[in-house]
Amino acid sequence: MKSKRQEILANIPQDIKVCAVAKGRTIEEVKSLLEDCPQISIIAENRWPDCEEKFREFHLEKHFIGRLQSNKLNKILPLVDIIQSVDSFELLQKISQKTQKPIGFTFQVNISQDPSKQGINQADLRSIIEKSQDLQNVKLLGLMTIGAQEDQEKYFTEFKTLFDQINSEYFKMPILSMGTSADYEIAIKCGATMVRLGSCLFD
Repeated sequence: MKSKRQEILANIPQDIKVCAVAKGRTIEEVKSLLEDCPQISIIAENRWPDCEEKFREFHLEKHFIGRLQSNKLNKILPLVDIIQSVDSFELLQKISQKTQKPIGFTFQVNISQDPSKQGINQADLRSIIEKSQDLQNVKLLGLMTIGAQEDQEKYFTEFKTLFDQINSEYFKMPILSMGTSADYEIAIKCGATMVRLGSCLFD
């Protein structure tokens, strides 16, 4: 008999990547998840202390998804493969200057223009992409957004349209990261290529 989280993962199309968000979870809880769901290949954290502990423990692709403070870059960059929460050109410049290895990233876009959420304004995205193309050791892999409190399908659809436009205007990006435990099914319906799941995998 499948566990609840095994059933959730079994119903997600195989071409959608699942990013297991381990924030607030113990190493033992993450180990249990990986034993139960060995198909998971990506782990994500949003805080530096948890990053250090878990990213050293697990040999998976490691994503940082939280607000990135400049004074923590030297500690975080050696541990991560992809940063999903780049929300300004200035932050990306600092990452480029400080990283000792190639880092993949996604631009976080505030598609709903919610003042309580971080992210680049949609209108500014293209100019930031153009400015970022000459930076060293950083590679744009896609776009990320945090779902709105309401009208999720509307904003996810807008985000997918923006993603397709950017892909046609610049270069092909593989990651459209949208959808969490509360709204991942809507995000997948709207075209997400990656979902960030936490509570539904652990609770």
